[in-house]
Formats: sequence, C-alpha cells, structure tokens
Amino acid sequence: MGFDKRYEGIDEYAVQIIKYKARQLVGRVGFTESDREDLEQEMLMDLLQRLPKYNADRAQRNTFIARVVEHKIATIIEARKAGLRDYRLCNCSLNDRLEDEEGGSVERMETIDQEDYLRRTGRLSRPASELRDLSLDVRKAIEKLPPELRELCRRLDTDTVTEISRDTGIPRGTIYESIKKLRAIFEDAGLRDYL
Repeated sequence: MGFDKRYEGIDEYAVQIIKYKARQLVGRVGFTESDREDLEQEMLMDLLQRLPKYNADRAQRNTFIARVVEHKIATIIEARKAGLRDYRLCNCSLNDRLEDEEGGSVERMETIDQEDYLRRTGRLSRPASELRDLSLDVRKAIEKLPPELRELCRRLDTDTVTEISRDTGIPRGTIYESIKKLRAIFEDAGLRDYL
C-alpha cells in the first residue's frame, strides 16, 4: 500500500497508521510478510466504511482513525485465534514435500483423500456412496407421493414454511400437518435416520 495514485484522496495519517499497524502484525498470530498487503487493505476497507460515522464533537479525526484501526486489528486477531481457524493448530503446509513409497517426493496435498477431507471438515456427513444411495431412496419415496405433497417437498428444499404459506395462501398449521404426513411416509420408507 503506497502513496500512489491508487490511494488518492485517502487521509495521509490513515495510510501511515495502517501501514505501521500491518507491519506490527507481521510475525504475530501466524501472519507473514505475504499477508501484509491483505491486512492493510482489510483495515483500510473497514476504516472507509466507518468514516461517515465520524463525529467531530466526540473526538479528533486522527483519534477516531486510530481507534477504528485498533479495533479492526483486535477483530482480525480474535478471528485468527477462533476455533478451527486457529493458526496455532496448523503446523504444516499442504505444499510440504513428503517422501513416497518409491523414494521420490510428493506434496502433502496429494496424499489427502478428498472424501475423507470433506467428512473431517463437516462438509460431507456420510461417505459419497451412501449419499448416492440415499439420494435414490429419497427420489423413489418422493415419486410415490401425491402431487400436493410432492410439490411441498420441492418447495421445502428452498423455501420456509412461512414463504410457502404466503405464496400459496395455505395456513402454516396446515403446512405443518402435511410435513408430519411426509415424515411418516419417509419413516415408513426406511428413511427415518435421514430426517
């Protein structure tokens, strides 16, 4: 981030403090020099969004800018340490080279099973083969439904009960009764574990 034409019109003090604070973050909480420009941009975007709320009666402009930047830094650090994103949990890179069975080398990412990865990260609840079977079983159960329940299933995939009620004029209570019927039908079809 520099004082070139791309940043024309941005407060010089703001640019200086953001550059200074980004340099301070490098080497802390897992940030490296390659993160510095992204950090600067993140702080600048936050500041630009908050500047319209500046009130000269409450503080000097530079004080306001400094507080906004400091608050953003605290938020960045908090997010960096949060739960599964905690930078301290990652002690290796997917680009690290590992020795394979033949004595050659391969990147770590090439050794990870995609399905296993998706399951471990919560993006895939069951093995892909089981999900395919489930999809077929659900499709068969839906095909056997009367037209009005089939349409309700289709709508429930994307809409809430309130939206369906508003669009169709059917009371929500009636829709909930139909959902109870659907649950019973799916349970009878052996799909109870998936409801």
